[in-house]
Amino acid sequence: MSYNSVVRSDDPNAVKLLSENVKFLEDRIGYMQKINDHYKENGTVVGCPGIDDAMAHELDGRANESGAVPYPGKFFKDNSDSIQQTQKIMERVQNQPETLFQGWKFAGGEAVVNLANNRLQLKFDEKPDKKQLAVIKKSGFKWAFKAKAWQRKLDRKTFAAADKMDFVKPLDGRNPSEIQPKTPKKDAPER
Repeated sequence: MSYNSVVRSDDPNAVKLLSENVKFLEDRIGYMQKINDHYKENGTVVGCPGIDDAMAHELDGRANESGAVPYPGKFFKDNSDSIQQTQKIMERVQNQPETLFQGWKFAGGEAVVNLANNRLQLKFDEKPDKKQLAVIKKSGFKWAFKAKAWQRKLDRKTFAAADKMDFVKPLDGRNPSEIQPKTPKKDAPER
């Protein structure tokens, strides 16, 4: 199964999809390790099982540029970080579904809570006008070409920023932060 780039918070299969994402990332670490091991033994990726010659030459070039292996430690760290982040989200989905952020529809588009990428994505039916684009950018949202959406890290500050953008308010007129579940208060010890 391939990596799911969007896992919506309202998807009943969210845990299954996130599990598939973790499996994909773990498999990718194994793939990179296999290539690095072959390169260390042979000084080339050519001949590595499952790797065609064109890809092998590309990976050899990468290793020659870096003076190390085709996949240096950064690749492994990034994948491990993604696995940990996804597992935390899975745990949250399984144990506290009532605390998940909620997406909404607004006039001219919708706000999607993407759990897999830990982003709030604003998707518009038509390109926003110049004034709206200026507000979106000023609010810290960045254009994600692959997702075809304006997005920002998924946290309470993002919803506070969305509150200030009148054109992305939910259709019922409330602020985006008002439709989000409240954070349960931690039991504080008595002083």
